[in-house]
Amino acid sequence: NDLLQEEIEKVNEELQTVTKKEQSSSLKKKRRQLKKYRNQCHNDFIPREQKYERYYKTFKGRNSFSKTDPDATFMRMKDDAMMNGQLKAGYNVQIATENQFVLHTQIYPNPTDTQTLIPFMNTFPESVKPSTYVVADAGYGSQENLEFLESSPWTGIVKYGMYEKEQKRKYLQSEKNLANWTYIQEENAYVHPDGTYYAF
Repeated sequence: NDLLQEEIEKVNEELQTVTKKEQSSSLKKKRRQLKKYRNQCHNDFIPREQKYERYYKTFKGRNSFSKTDPDATFMRMKDDAMMNGQLKAGYNVQIATENQFVLHTQIYPNPTDTQTLIPFMNTFPESVKPSTYVVADAGYGSQENLEFLESSPWTGIVKYGMYEKEQKRKYLQSEKNLANWTYIQEENAYVHPDGTYYAF
């Protein structure tokens, strides 16, 4: 914007020194064009850049946020009756219970449970730490969470993401299942059940 303003001032100075009609008309055309670009920068590009900078500060590590509630994140909700995958602004509520008593609650803006277990367990008040076991569904079954529970004072009972699929006969007998391939350790290679040889 400042560069454009300097260019416009240079053209204005040139216009004052030039007397020929042809040269002055081409300079006037150039000045009009520069003013157009300056106005476009001032009215469109700069405000848009400032808006995007505000948005990036609002994201805080998320990939979306609601303009009406900047702390909320767009998530796929379970109440989607149309089953067309609509996104709605919402929060991820975490609740810890023991013997049907609520021990602790927290609200997070991230849509997946894998990113909430560690911060949730770290925010437990000392007076209400859970007993020996932490039981959670497969949504929490990331390597990071399992390693955290292994190094913590609790015993984690958490399924990993592929657990249910790995129990099915179709998966156990599938050619896509690497466990059904033959591994040749000396050659660091695999042989597909159809006989195809795969070397690294």
